[in-house]
Amino acid sequence: MAQAVRELILRGVPIWLLRRYLEQLGARDMESPQPGATDPDGVVRPDAAMSGDGWTVLWRTERRSMHPRLPTQIEEHYFTFTSATEEELEALLERFMLKAQRGGG
Repeated sequence: MAQAVRELILRGVPIWLLRRYLEQLGARDMESPQPGATDPDGVVRPDAAMSGDGWTVLWRTERRSMHPRLPTQIEEHYFTFTSATEEELEALLERFMLKAQRGGG
């Protein structure tokens, strides 16, 4: 049986806050060797990885300019969530997004 996988992009939310939300959902840090390095096949390794009860999340963060002539930047977080079933993944993402979509969690 194939695992359920969902990719998600969040902008403008500090990664420390998103990590806290993941911890509240039961996630613990996993080893992510050489974060940000590019594998031989061109895939960028994640900056961090966490796992919960039956699920994992990998992510990387990039800083993007908001305007070509202004120094203002915003962080974009690219998440990949994996779970055993689509139902478990949907429930996890629903709980995570309830926090991530409102300031202060």
